[in-house]
Amino acid sequence: MRRLQYLLQLSQPIRIAQFVLAIAVFCYAALSPSPQILTQHSDSSMHFIGNILLYLSAWLALWGRISIVKLAFCLLPFSGMIEMAQYFSPGRVVDIKDLLVNAAGLFCGAIIAFLTHTALVWFFTPNQSS
Repeated sequence: MRRLQYLLQLSQPIRIAQFVLAIAVFCYAALSPSPQILTQHSDSSMHFIGNILLYLSAWLALWGRISIVKLAFCLLPFSGMIEMAQYFSPGRVVDIKDLLVNAAGLFCGAIIAFLTHTALVWFFTPNQSS
């Protein structure tokens, strides 16, 4: 477990930097004028995958500072506000379906984070049977 804590401490500046970059990319992709080549299916997929990546990026940056559930409740309003801000972006519309897909993406990101956290803690915990 100490190895994991050491790795987390050593990588903290990189983890924070990737989260800042992820927020910038997320906001740009969500608020830039909509490209005309996307279909409705791929738009929903982009919302879903984007919110999974948003959650995982935040979880990685804030590892150990906030619980997985609290992080989801912090990111849900952010994702919703970005969706509402699309009202002011040319070619974009606010859609309740997108809000639901965003929430589902955050939920799936939380599940992936929980499973990854459990696996990493298990891997880095010394075996007591030897």
